[in-house]
Amino acid sequence: MILNSQSSDSSKMSVAEFLSGLPSINENNFANFHTDNGNRTCVKRPSVYLPTKDYPSEQVIVTEKTTIVLRYLHQRWDKKTTERKRELMSVNGDPPEEQRSKRPRMDLNNTL
Repeated sequence: MILNSQSSDSSKMSVAEFLSGLPSINENNFANFHTDNGNRTCVKRPSVYLPTKDYPSEQVIVTEKTTIVLRYLHQRWDKKTTERKRELMSVNGDPPEEQRSKRPRMDLNNTL
């Protein structure tokens, strides 16, 4: 019963009464606050990590002479030229030697 009466008393406290004891009211609490917009230079240097052991790197970073786009275009050009060569060979009627030695599947079935 006592706890209920204390909680009801604290809920009746006004906002002004709650804020009255906070340190923001006293101007002396902000005596060290400077309003120079934080333009101070830092006197202390930031700490820097200096390694004590030299570990060899596993990967070597090398810049490529050709760009990705050029490499892609060269690959496409190579594919197109091989297709054109195949088309020209079939138009001329001169099949490559690889295809001469091969027989169609139907011929293999008939000979067995």
